[in-house]
Amino acid sequence: MTAASRGSGRRLVIEADGGSRGNPGVAGYGALVRDPSSGRVLVELAEPLGTASNNVAEYSGLLAGLRAVLELDPGASVHVRMDSKLVVEQMSGRWKIKHEDMRRLALEARDLCAEISDAGGSVDFQWIPREKNKDADALSNDAMDGKSIHRILTSTDDNAGHVDSSSGPVAPQADTAEAPTGPGQAPAARPLRLLLVQAPLDPAPTPRIVAAVSRLVSSAQVVSADDPVAADVARELAAALDSEAATSADWSGRAPGEGADATVRTAYHSLVTAGGTVVAVTSRRGVLSVLSDVLGTPAERFWALATAPGSLTAVEVWEDGSASVAFTNRTAHLA
Repeated sequence: MTAASRGSGRRLVIEADGGSRGNPGVAGYGALVRDPSSGRVLVELAEPLGTASNNVAEYSGLLAGLRAVLELDPGASVHVRMDSKLVVEQMSGRWKIKHEDMRRLALEARDLCAEISDAGGSVDFQWIPREKNKDADALSNDAMDGKSIHRILTSTDDNAGHVDSSSGPVAPQADTAEAPTGPGQAPAARPLRLLLVQAPLDPAPTPRIVAAVSRLVSSAQVVSADDPVAADVARELAAALDSEAATSADWSGRAPGEGADATVRTAYHSLVTAGGTVVAVTSRRGVLSVLSDVLGTPAERFWALATAPGSLTAVEVWEDGSASVAFTNRTAHLA
């Protein structure tokens, strides 16, 4: 048995909630990850969902919490606490799932639980009264008010390692952050959800990359660099997402220079203008060119952020041009 399959021995608690003003109506979710031994909050997340039902919002909070755990420690023993009896009973297998939207979200949540289990961790669920879920409830209300929150505590000191979405650009070491509008970035016609796939060194990881992307998006435009490996990954992704792959040298990251690739940035700005959901297969330089544009990274720090071949990075851009880096260098699917 490998060390990974034995798990890390770490314990984590997810507290999640979601709400809808109108049901369906203006919806949003909140989620946090807590260290149960100290009570310290490690991650806080909140995201508006547009128009959705309470149940969709509550499941979305659960999904956000599980993804945060996968970034923190996929081999942890996870205890999920929610005041949604429906989600807890369905995820525990005691209630049937009849609604199609609920079934899809529950399957996605189970896939994330399976990733944790495969890494040697575990996930269990507990229903709690609403008054004991106040922190997640407050985050979901922030989301319904239109606020997007991505906060990480990277240190045991609550001040030293706090990455806050409201505090402006984040140091490159941070894995999740909200950032202001990138240099020269105009407001978008509609939100852009961009999933960046760093092209692997060879085709071998392609099935795992496709499976990981398919868990995150159900349909998307697919673009890629024009090198053979990137183009092959893009074709497989397009087939899985019922789309078509558009290959272009614009995403290759081969423009002259040592830092950000101006051609990749131009291609990224075009996506911002159009909006929608897009998967882009590009090089490490391509991934960093987008991130440096979003975060305003100084040229001397361009290569400071670690990304691996086959890794996933997510960027979201809203109608007002503000952008969030949802996560970087996600590699659990490659293990």
